[in-house]
Amino acid sequence: MARDDGDLPEAVPAASTLPQTYQGDHDLPQVVETTTPQKWRHPQFAEGSYTPSPPFIPPLEDKKILGLRRTTFFLSLALAVLIVFGIALGAGLGVGLRKGDNNSSSNANSSGAQTSSITSLPPSTSASTTSTTSSTTTSTTTACNPLRTAAVTNGGFEAGVEASDIRPWYIPDLVAPATYEILNINGSNVFHAICNSDLEHGAYTKIKLAQELRTCPDTDYNFQFSYNFLPGRNQNAYIVFFIDGEEIANIRAGPNDWVTHRGNFTSQRGGNSTLLQVDFAPVAFDSQEFFVDDFEVTPA
Repeated sequence: MARDDGDLPEAVPAASTLPQTYQGDHDLPQVVETTTPQKWRHPQFAEGSYTPSPPFIPPLEDKKILGLRRTTFFLSLALAVLIVFGIALGAGLGVGLRKGDNNSSSNANSSGAQTSSITSLPPSTSASTTSTTSSTTTSTTTACNPLRTAAVTNGGFEAGVEASDIRPWYIPDLVAPATYEILNINGSNVFHAICNSDLEHGAYTKIKLAQELRTCPDTDYNFQFSYNFLPGRNQNAYIVFFIDGEEIANIRAGPNDWVTHRGNFTSQRGGNSTLLQVDFAPVAFDSQEFFVDDFEVTPA
């Protein structure tokens, strides 16, 4: 049955401007998205202002070393290294400064300044010494003063605390049965030599008494000492006085009484000591006692 559309209203009014027929899709009206005014846009989404956020990176796990956070551990390790280095550097600088001070002292001692000093010599050479020092040469001049030098020591045999203590005197030779002692006579000590000869020990016995004198080279000296013989006037008893091996005096036994003998000698060149030696010698199997005391040696 045929459909009668004549009474239906037209889909498109006659007064509409829309096209009645369409030849293709390009003739279709285009849907245009309504544009929001720029001033209404949120600043975050304004044209040219949008910056994408960086990608999310989860934090690394904070590991621990020796119970400390890793960052704290490495900072502590670096600080410890710096402290050790500082201590080592300070020690090195200290050693360098000490060496520098020593070098400065050495340089000061070896500088061109001249110094003069009075040096105390050992007792055997008591004298004043003047030294002049320079950076290139060193010279020492020693002047021996006989007036200030006590040539003989313990000349009265008073220093010993025992009967056999005669230091600095000594006995270089003793022929048995001879002997000696320090004997006190009227409150004064004297050296007592006892020489008892007999057929068993030969024609004589001998004692030698000696001391190293402190003398100046090539200097004239006077000497004196007291002696006594018991018994007296024995023609076979002698006291012989030597200086450096040279006989200076030969005394035959006199009366049984104290006598002072005086003499002189010249000390050797190039030395500050002189050997004084006294021999006590009876001969021809005689026995004899000798006494000596008060030795003095002074510049002439």
